[in-house]
Amino acid sequence: MTKTQTYTALEVALARLEVHPANVRAQNAAAYSATGVQALAANIREVGLLQPLLVQETGKAQYGVLAGGRRLAALNLLAADTGAKGFGPRMKVACQLVPGDAPVTAALSFSENEMQAPMDALDRYEAFAALRDEDGLGVADIARLFGQTERSVRESLRIGLVHEDIRSAHRAGEISLETLKAFAGHPDRAVQAEVFAALSGEGGRVEAWTVKRALGDRGVRQGDALGAFVLEDYRKAGGGIAPDLIEEDSVLGDPGLVQSVLSRKLDDLAEEERARLGMGWAEHRIDPDREALSAYGRIWPQPVDLDAATQERVEALTARLDDLSDAHEAAEDRAEQDRLGEEHETAQAEIEALTHAFEADEAQGAGVIALWQHGGLRLMAGMVRPEDRTDRGPATGGTGAADRAAEEGGLKISAKLASDMACERTRAVGLALARDPATARVYGDWLLPGNVAQGLVRRAEQSSLRFQAATHAPGLIHECASVEDPGAAIEGEHGVVERMLFEHEAGLPTGWVDGEDGPDGTAFDRFAVLDPAEREMLVAWAVSRSLEPVAGDAVRPSARTAVEAAVLPDIRTLWTPDARLFGRLTKPDLLRILRDDLGLGQKADTLAKAKKSEIVEKLAALFTAPDATLSDEQRAAIARWCPPGMATEVPERGQEETKDDAPAPSPANGEAAGEASLAA
Repeated sequence: MTKTQTYTALEVALARLEVHPANVRAQNAAAYSATGVQALAANIREVGLLQPLLVQETGKAQYGVLAGGRRLAALNLLAADTGAKGFGPRMKVACQLVPGDAPVTAALSFSENEMQAPMDALDRYEAFAALRDEDGLGVADIARLFGQTERSVRESLRIGLVHEDIRSAHRAGEISLETLKAFAGHPDRAVQAEVFAALSGEGGRVEAWTVKRALGDRGVRQGDALGAFVLEDYRKAGGGIAPDLIEEDSVLGDPGLVQSVLSRKLDDLAEEERARLGMGWAEHRIDPDREALSAYGRIWPQPVDLDAATQERVEALTARLDDLSDAHEAAEDRAEQDRLGEEHETAQAEIEALTHAFEADEAQGAGVIALWQHGGLRLMAGMVRPEDRTDRGPATGGTGAADRAAEEGGLKISAKLASDMACERTRAVGLALARDPATARVYGDWLLPGNVAQGLVRRAEQSSLRFQAATHAPGLIHECASVEDPGAAIEGEHGVVERMLFEHEAGLPTGWVDGEDGPDGTAFDRFAVLDPAEREMLVAWAVSRSLEPVAGDAVRPSARTAVEAAVLPDIRTLWTPDARLFGRLTKPDLLRILRDDLGLGQKADTLAKAKKSEIVEKLAALFTAPDATLSDEQRAAIARWCPPGMATEVPERGQEETKDDAPAPSPANGEAAGEASLAA
């Protein structure tokens, strides 16, 4: 265009306006969506259309909008809203008419859209501050005026709380917008100025991450877990708070008082729990290292005899757990999932309290530690001080693997979850055994004498030689579908082990079962003429189905232990933790797994305020497809992690033989490995 173009002002009915084909956003449906123009519509509703539309005649009585398509979409949105008075299809819209012979109409559209400079953070602050201070508008008024949330308005106004020298540095291009916002994270200007001066004096450019790190040591955010925990008592003690426009970002400015209040609260909670349980002492610890806690022993609540009323209550709660698990799986709304999860945890805790208790004589020598760690409170009851320990193991009282894991890692495994995991684990061992006919035959030969003459082997070594199906456990495993219809199970919501079991059974030779006995022979006759390899497959399958679930903390028969070590030394080769498992653990335990077991402390801190369902999703995704940014050590931790009681117990002798004499068993080499292990 070689000369200045002039346009004619006119008003056009809204119904006669449409987006011009030459509009540079004509193909961008998202730009004109109701969601995309909602804030603009709110602004137009409050202050009217401030800028006319640039249009060109496209047909008889129709005009195409070259520039202002989003304004047109916002006007149409208001016209469809019966509550927006004064807006409708017949309303007159201010426009500028581009002559029909005007060249380069796309250039006009691009120029109007591209040549506008967006407001930066300081511009927005100054505009909102003027509306507040000069026009007397409140935060809610400004939010409504521009179709924004009140929080976003407060965040913009918060820029005004940044020290003048720091704002000037941003204007001069010395610090970035992100760095400016980082300073806004602390409401005390004096603290901001001190940190800015200190970082500027170090030379180099002041970066956002260095600002956040420096300000993090200058108080505790009111909205953080620690701030929320001590806030009420901190205020009563006269502690100063630097207020922020966003209340949760206000800062408790006396770190020493915060720690003093925290200690007192922890002492009070520990003493309250000690008195309730009848224990001998109470103390608190703040962020102790693992070595300090590992010196303690621990006693555990033991099962108690239940009267009829308590037994009835426990049965009702157990049934409720199943209902909650079903409802959790069916729920699509995340808030509802979280509510059901919390109710599930509450019911589990009540069952535990009803069915277990500390023995009085042991409780007198034990105590309670109120632990503040990883931004959360944990009451550890039954702790035995190092000087009072009579054992040298990790704990007194409970001796099972689950108890030891609970003492060391804190995972709360309910009795029902432990039972369901035992069933799941047994399925995995059974699958491995069914794939290893040689080991299965040795184990079957071992079991047979015990069933014929019980005196030949200990009773503990015997098997019922029948398949023990797992109880229905929504959220972790599912009941087996009929063997006659394995395809239905494979397509259903079953775990990986369950699907592989059905696939394996689908490949078994079953023709000898079909048909009626007659002159041509019986089922036995048909079985007898099977290929030896086919009979071995069937025998292996039958032996694998004889396995009964054994809880992770129970003492396994030596033969069973040897078989498991031979066919499945690493259960993770067949089984992977997933959302169905993680959904049945508590939120603190999920964060503890991330931080302590997997070495992902930063991710745990990031998710500390997230809903439990979100943490479950993140954890399950880690095990399904580990992130490319993980270190080799973190990947190895994910590859080997199992909840207490799920890992295979490999005897020391078996480990030595596997290392020196044979490779780890697998479907390919399991026969040799199984024979070598069991022969020992």
